[in-house]
Amino acid sequence: MSTTGPRSDPARSTGPVATDRAGQTIEGTTITGRLTISHDDATVRDVTVRGTGTYMIYVQEKSGGGCPENVRLEYVEVDGSGAPADSIPIYSPECGFTLDHGLVHHVGRGIRIANDVVVENSYIFLTRTWEGAHRSGVSTHGGEHIVLRNNVIICENVGCSAAITMYGDHAPVDGVLVEHNVIASTGSYCAYGGSVESKSFPDGADVRFIDNRFSTRYFPTCGRYGPVAGFAAGSRGNEWRGNVWQETGEPIREPAS
Repeated sequence: MSTTGPRSDPARSTGPVATDRAGQTIEGTTITGRLTISHDDATVRDVTVRGTGTYMIYVQEKSGGGCPENVRLEYVEVDGSGAPADSIPIYSPECGFTLDHGLVHHVGRGIRIANDVVVENSYIFLTRTWEGAHRSGVSTHGGEHIVLRNNVIICENVGCSAAITMYGDHAPVDGVLVEHNVIASTGSYCAYGGSVESKSFPDGADVRFIDNRFSTRYFPTCGRYGPVAGFAAGSRGNEWRGNVWQETGEPIREPAS
């Protein structure tokens, strides 16, 4: 946690901010309200976003259509303590971005992603969920080309489904690498792996869980019923390798398909 978020206290403060040109860098600032990104080659660095509304950071299509390319969020803190519990800290319904060394906390919903997203070296901690909310630290409802690497992802409280949820609601889950993460949850499972039979697109493909550490912080089985559900191991390029219990280092057997 100490290596995530801004590397020094932001020197400036402002209200809501939106990018206004390609190649823009926003840095060293505390933003109260929403940060909206809709331009190519935008970099947000050493920034704190104190959310107040529905979305705290929103990566959206450009004015002429199409997703902004090469959006980077580096050493960014997202603080949801001043926002409603059902606000989303980082929302990208279609567009990609990279979050590196991010700190996301005091939120009741997690990062919502679809395509071309990398989340790495980050600390994501949900504590404001509520009964029946079905929330997670990182969630996709269908998407491809997603990397979750070297993060700590925790969903704590009633209303957690898992730390990571991959559901094929709107599109197939295809091409997701979950690697070198520490995962814990008070939910039913610590992760849902993209192959959930009740969804419109139930067959996740190329979903790989590699060298993760599932924590017994809340339950001996990570989640209430186990470490992972909805994961078709050994099918369609899906892979389970090197995953262990955080507290003991003992290996976790491949889930039954």
